[in-house]
Amino acid sequence: MFIGKDSLIINNINMGKYITEATYGFYDTWSSDTGFNTLSGNFVGTFKGTYPKITIKFAKSLSIDDFKMLTNSIFRTTTQTIIYDDPSGERKTIQTHKGDLAIRFSGINKKDGFSYDFVGNKPL
Repeated sequence: MFIGKDSLIINNINMGKYITEATYGFYDTWSSDTGFNTLSGNFVGTFKGTYPKITIKFAKSLSIDDFKMLTNSIFRTTTQTIIYDDPSGERKTIQTHKGDLAIRFSGINKKDGFSYDFVGNKPL
């Protein structure tokens, strides 16, 4: 949860001054044998785990120098180390994999805010 100035750190960079919002998702993954048993009507299957996904919206006011620094330190790295405050009340450290980056420029040095997804490599 984004509850304090040090609540979200990616590759040793505190995100507090760069972002406008953070969405924390927790997605359950099941094996291919999962579903409702048509004879009994019961749900069956093998639970594989809950994978975290953190979507961050970066501010429109992000300077070009900040954008370059974040690109080299986070967006162009294949994995990221994220420290965050989990809704369980614990501080967690996870490894995530690279997301896709798209940013719209509407003129010279004029860009919009943009979002970036970080998806956990392992279940919580």
